[in-house]
Amino acid sequence: LVELLRGIADNGLLANLENGTWLTQVRRLQDRDKAYPDLRDQIDRCLALLHTRNRLIPHPHCTPRDPSDECRWLHWALERHSCDPSNPFDAIFATEAYLEFSQLTDDAFVPIQVALNAPCWLARRHSVRFEKTEDQLRQHLAPLVRYAQRVTLIDPYMSCRKERFFNTVQHCADLLGRHDGGREPGQIFIHAGDPERDPEPTHQETMTERLDRWERELKPVARQFGHSFRVLLWKSQPAGKTFHDRYIITDQCGVDARGGLDFLDDQTRANWSGWSWLEPDDLRGILLEEFHHAKSPYAYLGSRQVEP
Repeated sequence: LVELLRGIADNGLLANLENGTWLTQVRRLQDRDKAYPDLRDQIDRCLALLHTRNRLIPHPHCTPRDPSDECRWLHWALERHSCDPSNPFDAIFATEAYLEFSQLTDDAFVPIQVALNAPCWLARRHSVRFEKTEDQLRQHLAPLVRYAQRVTLIDPYMSCRKERFFNTVQHCADLLGRHDGGREPGQIFIHAGDPERDPEPTHQETMTERLDRWERELKPVARQFGHSFRVLLWKSQPAGKTFHDRYIITDQCGVDARGGLDFLDDQTRANWSGWSWLEPDDLRGILLEEFHHAKSPYAYLGSRQVEP
């Protein structure tokens, strides 16, 4: 159980069923059980880490069940697993005895005694390689932002004047917070480069002109999806570090998007790219130092807030 929780805290999500009541029930049972204090402390630390990393995902209430129903949590887990065929759980872990007692059967059930050798657990990945098409973008972006409340897009070449970049912003807005049949409003931060040094000479403009353009383009997107946006512009310092790397970072996790955030709708012209998982310490360094206006090695030019 501890190894499962550690792994989920590394690169997974844990369903907090019944609108968060699952965690309350777990805490109640832990308080009652005075055996194995060392193990209880380890589980407490794992749950605290999951909470800190926003990996405990509250799911709405399910079909009412009698509180005396010993198997109600398995029923509720299976109900949430089946409610959205496009977004099922990867696994529902439970003890073998509990599964036998429930008399429920489903491929998602994995006895906890064999969980660490289960294909769903061994197949967890820390990187992915794919063609830079919009279809592939949505496929790989959805798990990153579906349960997030905040997403940050970082690319020195990001521009609202280039469709292949702005479409990425729109896909992100469409998928952010989209789960359980609804959509939670969130925040999208965009860190882009110096518009006066745009690689396309006809697109070069002042910081104010670029921010005005971003605001005009983002306003209808914000109204459509209910998210707020903040665009921040940076430039490299003379004889200093170069603003070069690209990332997608949420309030839960982040990836190094080394191939950039521009995607095409034409598979025949799309290059190959890949995303690699970033460690939590790396994420903090990127957001709190590299792209903090008071600490950044780059020159902060200005920003613009866009509300729905």
